Amino acid sequence: MEWTSLLSTTMGALIALAASALAERRRWLRESEQRSRDDRRAAYVAFLNAIAAASEILVSIARGHDQDERALARAGTVLRDSNVLPRRLELSLLADDHIVQHAARSVALLRTYRDTVVRGLTYDTEEFQLALRAFDEQRDRLTQHMRGTL
Repeated sequence: MEWTSLLSTTMGALIALAASALAERRRWLRESEQRSRDDRRAAYVAFLNAIAAASEILVSIARGHDQDERALARAGTVLRDSNVLPRRLELSLLADDHIVQHAARSVALLRTYRDTVVRGLTYDTEEFQLALRAFDEQRDRLTQHMRGTL
């Protein structure tokens, strides 16, 4: 028996096996990263949709489009009713720390914004406009940071 032939065949088989395992590992890592990105994207969209829905309700109340006797009560529960808080918790499980911090800041500004509406301030008051602008600017910063992680 020729040892060099057997050794060459064995080495070729080991190299092929290692290359196949390496290619499989890379494919698995790529797919895993894609699933992680998809999960983050879904959490980002859900959170942004929740804060947008809350903001739209508050604007509607502040503009006087929603003036029934329960409008101010709805404003008070808008974070809960729009699922902002559960979406922020979901985000805290999937997102990087700097995204979580920006989301927390967005929620804090949304609370300030909500409080101006609950106090009965209308859309045309300066205090309402300042709260709305601060919230909008923070939401835009958060969105930019989110884009950077996708």
